[in-house]
Amino acid sequence: MARRITTAIRYPRIKRLLFKFLPNTNTRVNQLKNGEVHVVALAPWDKYRELAAIPSIVVARTPGNAYEHVTLNERTFPPFADVRVRRALISALDRQGYARTILDGLAPVADGPIQPVSWAYTDRVARYPFDPGKARALLDEAGWAPGADGIRARGGKRLAFTLITQAGYAIRESIAQAVERQLREVGVDVAVELRDGTALAAIWFEGRFDAMLHWWQLPSDPELTTFFAADRTPPAGRNINYFRDDRLTELLYASDRTVDRARRKALLERAQAIIADEVPEIPLYSITRLDAVPASLVNFKGNPTNTGIFWNVHEWAIR
Repeated sequence: MARRITTAIRYPRIKRLLFKFLPNTNTRVNQLKNGEVHVVALAPWDKYRELAAIPSIVVARTPGNAYEHVTLNERTFPPFADVRVRRALISALDRQGYARTILDGLAPVADGPIQPVSWAYTDRVARYPFDPGKARALLDEAGWAPGADGIRARGGKRLAFTLITQAGYAIRESIAQAVERQLREVGVDVAVELRDGTALAAIWFEGRFDAMLHWWQLPSDPELTTFFAADRTPPAGRNINYFRDDRLTELLYASDRTVDRARRKALLERAQAIIADEVPEIPLYSITRLDAVPASLVNFKGNPTNTGIFWNVHEWAIR
């Protein structure tokens, strides 16, 4: 991307930007350290301490409005349609443990799709602390009994599903393995499959998966309708849970129809409460942006929204 001088804003001080697309997180970090690239957007958390120790690099930390979660596809795996099963799954996962160990304390546990950085966020929602005993009790109540191998079954069908996620992303792979291990401990058989980003996008859009570990990033003005309204399943939207709740759909469309922020906040708070209670997906953690840039770069300012890091690129300069 080359500099283009206009009269609307001060002209950019950097003449040219060259973009490289590197799917593997280790490759990104190695090229940054070797000087092959100068900026890494969304630097991997497992490399934070390594990068922060390099004097020529600054790792900017920006609380974001994105969140990592497990999408539960009710269309392909009918047991997910039972809220007791969904509540059991989230109760079986030590999400605080993930934040403390796998994420090195860099990201807090998320309780829903809207994050604390947003004006629409509320913490007055149902919480699900790590409780394997509660998870087992809920699965018992739902009729899923342990078999000889410890995996639960009902009506001759095992409680077994596939969890897909992106290959080449070390932290995501570690979390997928932790999810697999902890769900097995309560009698749920999970098979983890890794796919490249292009294949993953096609799979989620077509709904060809049981569960998926991935992230969503909301716009600065939080709009949940495309993710949770009953009529927004693909291709009309991104409700890839295929979850349907008419109360929630009504609240979301009502929030879209008003420009009164106080009313929108009230409507979105009620929507968040329903999402937390019904658990159509399993929120894992709120994504703190880590962007690695040269220490010599002036005027870099992290951005928590889906606008990305280049929102003020015209102000960047090298000292």
